[in-house]
Amino acid sequence: MWVIKLGGSVTHYGSLVKWLHLVARWGDGKVIIVPGGGMYADAVRDFQRMRAGMADGHINDQQAHALAIYAMDQMARSLVAMVPALTLVRNPLEIAESGWQHRGLVWLPSEMALNPVLANELALPETWDITSDSLAAWLAWQLEASHLLLVKSDDRLLAMHNDLQLEKLQAIDMVDQGFSSLLKQAKFQTWILHQSQYRLFEEGFSGHPDQDYLLKTE
Repeated sequence: MWVIKLGGSVTHYGSLVKWLHLVARWGDGKVIIVPGGGMYADAVRDFQRMRAGMADGHINDQQAHALAIYAMDQMARSLVAMVPALTLVRNPLEIAESGWQHRGLVWLPSEMALNPVLANELALPETWDITSDSLAAWLAWQLEASHLLLVKSDDRLLAMHNDLQLEKLQAIDMVDQGFSSLLKQAKFQTWILHQSQYRLFEEGFSGHPDQDYLLKTE
């Protein structure tokens, strides 16, 4: 299985629909999109900052973390509204059922990510250090996926060919700070691509990109 995290900023580019159609065409129940929160998550940040300037009614980071996950739900629904051939899924049962139907999948994260039973098995800190990067890695771990792909819009990525060191990417805030701890238990391979590189999957997801796009942790 492939877990593909489409960064929220990718929604600003025409390539977004290209990625969605690739998953709809080739997903076959074995590819699931994890959406970034994008402008919906930005609204949560803005609201938290706005309330912080008030005398009361503040939103703490734990509460904001939950709201940001619900923002990812909103983005998931938006992606499926754009390409209705995709299917929304909430939990492993729905993922399995839709897999039997050979559909391209988009994850609504709130049901699993805010479930304390699942969280206790591999706890996620409830802070802004955890973004959809870490949520995608967490889902890949939960599903025992073979591959995790992070799709980013940051143009600096294009100049880092064959130099995709996790520590370096975290230092420039291209990958979130919580990602490292999740990879310690990972059995999946992690790849990172620029949003413009969707053509690497025009023939489907049966293979994988060149090793130059493999995220290195050492």
